[in-house]
Amino acid sequence: MNNATSWHTPQRQSPAAILIIMWGVTIRILKGFWPILLLYFFKRETDSEQLSIIAIIAGFGVLTIVGTVITYWFKKIYISEENLVIQSGWLKKKMLSIPFKNIQAVHLEQNIWQQACKVAKVSFDATGSEKVEVKLDALSLEKAEDLKNLLMQPGKNRATLEENIKTQNAVYKLDIGDLIKLSLTANHLEALFILLALGINFLNETREVFNFEQQDYIHSFANQLFTQTAYIIAFLLAGMIFISIVFSFARTFIKFFGFTLTDNHHEWKIAFGLFDKQQKVIPINKIQIISWRANWLRRKIDYWVIHIQAVGHNKQNRKRHLKVPMTAFRQVLSLATSYQPAAPIDPASASKIHPAYWKRKTLFIGLPLALIPTAVAWFWFGNWAFLLLLIFFCACGHYYIGYQNFRFQTVEAGLQMHSGTWGRKFTLLNWNKVQQVHLNQSPYQRRHQLASIVFLTAGGSVTIPYLTLHDATALADQVIYDVESKDENWM
Repeated sequence: MNNATSWHTPQRQSPAAILIIMWGVTIRILKGFWPILLLYFFKRETDSEQLSIIAIIAGFGVLTIVGTVITYWFKKIYISEENLVIQSGWLKKKMLSIPFKNIQAVHLEQNIWQQACKVAKVSFDATGSEKVEVKLDALSLEKAEDLKNLLMQPGKNRATLEENIKTQNAVYKLDIGDLIKLSLTANHLEALFILLALGINFLNETREVFNFEQQDYIHSFANQLFTQTAYIIAFLLAGMIFISIVFSFARTFIKFFGFTLTDNHHEWKIAFGLFDKQQKVIPINKIQIISWRANWLRRKIDYWVIHIQAVGHNKQNRKRHLKVPMTAFRQVLSLATSYQPAAPIDPASASKIHPAYWKRKTLFIGLPLALIPTAVAWFWFGNWAFLLLLIFFCACGHYYIGYQNFRFQTVEAGLQMHSGTWGRKFTLLNWNKVQQVHLNQSPYQRRHQLASIVFLTAGGSVTIPYLTLHDATALADQVIYDVESKDENWM
């Protein structure tokens, strides 16, 4: 019996799904009610109040267990005529049917409990949805792998799948040294803002528990801080920076631990994670846009991160954000040729955008960023505040360098872009992925015969700003003609 036949009979998840679902529900309840639990532990309650709280907790526990068992028992999965079918519900029956052709990617994930139970969570990305269509909380590893292979390569039997495994031609891995370098060059500023947001949220949630007003506490702390010496302030800033770097390092190290990417010509298989292990399968024909970037420091050590925008990708749904770290530019180019088989862009000979781009950016972003802080600071620091006007000149340099580095060129297969100020970003877009082409014009652009061209795909958009109207119109006509004349499948 082959892979497909075994899935024709409706079957439940692994019994471990009961524990996995119950754990997830418990965590969600604790996230919502932890301030109340803190209130219970830190404040004295009467015996009757204690009994009421215990009864409420017990009631939640019983409902959680009963609801979990019902969810497990009535949720079944099977395959019918090239469709993945999920049955669920007790009183209200629900049947979800997803055609194989609409499934864009299959993800396998394992947290600590799933690893202990030797099961995996399976989730699917499908067209026509802004979120993951459906998930199975706990399938045995063997069943999860079988289902993944079947959905990603419908119609192929196990012998064919094993033959594909033998012909895999490239495997990319991160060793411990590479992982440490990747973690040290992560975005530590982002981690600092995350920690600040978590701290403010914690104060907001606990102010009732500890009986203090958050705003009064922050104002009191700020007043004490400004009365201290510059050494104390510098020490606190250094401490915050150190903690953010440690947090950012740990987050990146844990996320990409054991990273492996296997390229077998028609799909990429990605696996990573220390505590939450994940496996993702991305068919190359489902990829809409590929870009790779490196900040200033990563450029010096030749480290790049590939961003994959497949069908259904959007900025809000982080579950569909796929990042692939690479330890050499040549490795990036080797992977990129699977998507667009063309020579990489040469910034020296590629086309430039109109210089009005950096001038307008400086006028509408750089100038307000300099004038507003200067005006506010003048009330406290007098003429010293005018030093903040240097922000304007920094903005001028920033946007001018970004303008000089923004280059693009068209090849037979599609578009290639090169951009960045201090870091660098390369973007590839194939013409057969384009679904719409827009020409956008602001009032200024209309007066000066300029336009920005936007290419829309099923996985996001690519924009070339500030072209002459003649060039933008010619490029749009060329792309529309190319897409319609070749009639290639965008998936």
